[in-house]
Amino acid sequence: MAGTFAQKNLSNVQKTFQNNILNFLKEESGEISSPTVNNDSEIEFKDSRGERHWIRILPGSPFFVILSREGYAIGGSRGLALNETLLAANQVNARMEVVKLICTERNQNRNLVFNIEQYFQTAEDFKYVFFRNLTLLENAEKNFLDEYNKQKR
Repeated sequence: MAGTFAQKNLSNVQKTFQNNILNFLKEESGEISSPTVNNDSEIEFKDSRGERHWIRILPGSPFFVILSREGYAIGGSRGLALNETLLAANQVNARMEVVKLICTERNQNRNLVFNIEQYFQTAEDFKYVFFRNLTLLENAEKNFLDEYNKQKR
C-alpha cells in the first residue's frame, strides 16, 4: 500500500520506470538488500556493506534520476566540523565527475550527502551503470574523508 501512495506524484511512465528499477534491485539480492519505496516516492535500499541509499525520479523530467548515499552529520557533539566539511566537499566536487557532495539542512540538522544525478532513457540504461555508480559514491566518500582529514590538520 505504501508503494502505491508514494507513487501518486509520478506519471504512469515514471511509475513503470520506478517499478523496473525496484524489481532490478530485488533481483540483486546478493548485492542489494531491503529495496522499498518510501513515502517520499524514493526507492530506499542498502548495499552489501549496509550503507543506505536512495533513488529519486523527479516529477516533470520522467527519467532524471538522483542516486544518493547516506553521508555524515555536520555539527553538534558527534558531527563533522562545518568549515572543514565544506572545504573538503568542495575539493572532491572539483576533482570528481558525476558525483556531487551536498550539505543539507533539515529540521535544524545538517548532513553531508553523496549524490549522482543523471538522465536515463530507459531502466536498462540505469541498470547498465548502477554498480559503477555505487563504486563512484564509495570512492567519493573515501576522497572526502582524505580531504576532511587534511583540513583538520
